[in-house]
Amino acid sequence: MGQAVQGVGRGVRRGALAWALVAACALLAAGLVYVRRPAQVVETVTTPARTPAPAPAPVYFSPQLPARDADVELAGDRIAEAEVYLKKRQSAAALNALTHARRAAARALEARQRKGARPDALASALRELDAAQRSIERGAYEDAHRQLVALDKNLDRLDY
Repeated sequence: MGQAVQGVGRGVRRGALAWALVAACALLAAGLVYVRRPAQVVETVTTPARTPAPAPAPVYFSPQLPARDADVELAGDRIAEAEVYLKKRQSAAALNALTHARRAAARALEARQRKGARPDALASALRELDAAQRSIERGAYEDAHRQLVALDKNLDRLDY
């Protein structure tokens, strides 16, 4: 008789467990039905018309820039190229760029002498190019780089 009572208890527990499982599934299904996202709403807002502000008058400015000397510009470009090569420790390419810079500076110097202008700054630039070349040839890349940076700044300040 003890076993019969135990068997009845197991059946009741199994039935209660089954009902609890059915109830949980029903709650889950009901939750899924009610939790669906509502359709997106598109709102249109109308604002009152505004009159645009009058456009400001354009400002015309013509700067008084010095005349550009293509040879001096080319020399500066080649010096900057040599600086880049020196950073990469490419001495042959840097020397080649300095040769092109020297040619451009010499052309600019000759043009100034023909015009009667004072070529002091360009003659100084050519001497500085020679000093930088000697620094590269002896392997003093940092010194040559500093010299070229200073020379490039001097050419930028050069009055045409």
